[in-house]
Amino acid sequence: MRFGPGQFFGRFERRRTAHGLALADLRPTVPEHEVHRHTHEDAHFLLLLAGRYLSSARGMPAVCEHPALVLNPPGTTHQDRFRGLDGRFFTLSIPVAAWRTAANTCPLPDHPVRLGTAALLAGYRLCHELPRWDDASALVVESEYHLLLGEAALDARERRSSGPPWLARAREQLHDTGAATPRLAELAAAADVHPVHFSRAFRARYGRSPGEYLRHCRLERASAMLRDLRNSLADIAAQCGYVDQSHFSRAFHRAYRLTPAAFRRLVRPA
Repeated sequence: MRFGPGQFFGRFERRRTAHGLALADLRPTVPEHEVHRHTHEDAHFLLLLAGRYLSSARGMPAVCEHPALVLNPPGTTHQDRFRGLDGRFFTLSIPVAAWRTAANTCPLPDHPVRLGTAALLAGYRLCHELPRWDDASALVVESEYHLLLGEAALDARERRSSGPPWLARAREQLHDTGAATPRLAELAAAADVHPVHFSRAFRARYGRSPGEYLRHCRLERASAMLRDLRNSLADIAAQCGYVDQSHFSRAFHRAYRLTPAAFRRLVRPA
């Protein structure tokens, strides 16, 4: 089964187009057992707003029950589907020609992948643009689209296979770091390279310094914990390496332009 541009298993609540990009707010209409493997001709970002979603995209849990943003490149074949019909999702569809033009400028993922918090928030901003559409909306869409492409390119850059194995191990070490902050000398010693070489190679490979990458990992971990209302802000701050709740709130706001409390309200299932 092949899906043409902007075609999904769902009922359109709202839809708009801008600069060839198609935006849609949808509700699932096909029961889980009736969704078979299918191929999407175009690329699209899918924002899970509510419901229990099964996706084979890298980084997605077996059943996702929290807001998430998935990128499906052109030609994606999958059996992604909702468990039940009480879900809601938003899509931004990209023509193949536009995707190829972007991919010629920067490397983009060639397989479905869940993107991080910055991309998730861009998806929400696009979704919220639909009910308040006006003559400035096209510029908003274009701006957020390029932000999404930038986040997708960062993800592709982090995961490409080139580079020595010690770089990948160092990246995983930073991912697994808890509240304690490692010293550069410790990271370099574990990789058996000089700290200067470590810093230069890490930035060249991942587009961020080791410290910036650690900060990114902590914010991603914190945003995941925020989706569970049982986690207090103080506990999240302590577990993610922040001095206190105020330090965490300032860092979160600086990175995402909204407070942790506002983020929780935003991603609460609709």
